[in-house]
Amino acid sequence: MNNRGVMTGLAAAALVSGAVGAAGWAERYLAFAGRYAWWEAVGFALVLFPAFALIGRRYDRLKQRADRDGLTGLWNRSFACDCVVGLLKQAAARRKRLAVMLIDLNDFKLINDGLGHAEGDRAIAMAAAALASSAERGEIVCRWGGDEFLLLCPYAERHEAESLKRAIDGRMEGLSLHGGYRLSASCGYAFYPEDGATLSELTAAADRRLYESKRASKLQPEPRRLEA
Repeated sequence: MNNRGVMTGLAAAALVSGAVGAAGWAERYLAFAGRYAWWEAVGFALVLFPAFALIGRRYDRLKQRADRDGLTGLWNRSFACDCVVGLLKQAAARRKRLAVMLIDLNDFKLINDGLGHAEGDRAIAMAAAALASSAERGEIVCRWGGDEFLLLCPYAERHEAESLKRAIDGRMEGLSLHGGYRLSASCGYAFYPEDGATLSELTAAADRRLYESKRASKLQPEPRRLEA
């Protein structure tokens, strides 16, 4: 969890208690009792620090909930849009490349229509878990929307992206056996800087390649329960 709220709360507590302590010390000093004022500041801080830390911790929890997708627990689209700004700046400063990968479940509408929305949600959650378990090299996995996912990859070699896609395919195959119906995904990726300099440009390029992959693949015509 990001502890920015806790750290900010503690810093605020330190500033407030320090200011109050300083004011109290000055007042007591002028009244010839300055030697007692710092004890009041310590006591005040002992009360203030836990209170501000609690507020900060609650902020961190709320912020994390706001950044996470409710169904899958993955980072959400808003987080991805915020995160990629820093990643692109870092890549530009270091003259590094960055890969953006879009993953889309094949025939997901048929799962929803044929097996029900509850099963569709279950399929999305299982796919999300498979993607998260495939991210072994620092990839940031986000739910982009619906049955589509976005991966921000700290590398940008085509063979590395293809290796990740093969790992995802393997885990999807395992999910098919576990879920009782065929589950697969199509993938499209784009690379910074050659395919674009912004997330919008990179996702547009990745989206084109994703649908080229969908057209080229032979998809199962109808999701169905696998035979026992």
